[in-house]
Amino acid sequence: MMIAMIFVTCFTAISYGQPMVFSPSSSIKQTKTTRGVLTVEDNLFVEPTIKPLRPDTPLVSMMTLPSDTSFLRASAPDTFDMNADTSVCLREPRREWMSVKTNLLLDLAYVPGYNRWCPIPNIAVEFYPKRGHFTFGASLDFPWWQHYNAHKFFQIRNYQLEARYYLKRSRAYDAYGINETNGGAAFRGFYLQAYAHGGLYSICFNADHGWEGEGIGGGLGAGYVLPLSKDGHWRMEFAAQFGYFVTKYDPYVFEHPVYKDFKDNLYYYDFKGDPDRFHRRDHRFTWFGPTRVGVTLSYDLLYRRKAKKGISLRSFERKEVTP
Repeated sequence: MMIAMIFVTCFTAISYGQPMVFSPSSSIKQTKTTRGVLTVEDNLFVEPTIKPLRPDTPLVSMMTLPSDTSFLRASAPDTFDMNADTSVCLREPRREWMSVKTNLLLDLAYVPGYNRWCPIPNIAVEFYPKRGHFTFGASLDFPWWQHYNAHKFFQIRNYQLEARYYLKRSRAYDAYGINETNGGAAFRGFYLQAYAHGGLYSICFNADHGWEGEGIGGGLGAGYVLPLSKDGHWRMEFAAQFGYFVTKYDPYVFEHPVYKDFKDNLYYYDFKGDPDRFHRRDHRFTWFGPTRVGVTLSYDLLYRRKAKKGISLRSFERKEVTP
């Protein structure tokens, strides 16, 4: 009890800003409240003298201000224009509409039978809907290498159409990182794929081994899309395709296959039978297994507008917001 009384007395005196004098030998007999100040019969505390502030006394006289008060006037304008433009311009990201790609493995290809580095130029596009899981794409491989003196040809035109199903539903983020349904890069992660392709080719490794023909095929694939940039518009894709491919072709050779002594510097179909029984594309080859692998670099080229319909090369649009 004694400790509690001492604590209450100390707290009350400190709260009123008065100096406290306490004698341990004195005893506290009775306490009472007078005008908000705690007094003790033993006169342990001195009654403070409180003088009210005169109504005409300015408050600033109670403070000490520096002689130079220009900084006070500079911090705020004298008047405020209610019609002033206080809008803020934000950069709002757009959803991708079309991306362009190239398969780096084909760009750096080495063909063993060709016995040299043989880059395979290729380009692909992918079209993205506004929402959902499905996307659609097309690709073209077009190497057209010719080395007549070495009898080496590597000429291919391969056209492919594909549809993808992304396992994770498309998502996007606004300028503040908030998830929304119509802004920023969306399609990423694992996907499944169905494709069909067809093309023509002429491949020759030496004067005695050349093939010319056309083929078609189709199958399934799977892959993963990894964003490279913060906004996700630069991406790396890792993919593999498995399917069926069938081609009809004819082998060809340099110089006449029957009359070896006849030289005219031309290429002939490698057919040694009766010329009347010759039919083009009389050979057939079928393949079932892996048809393509890819490490593909992708970039979003066209973006979907928000404020109005259409597409744009710009990945964002400016939006004015009034706070």
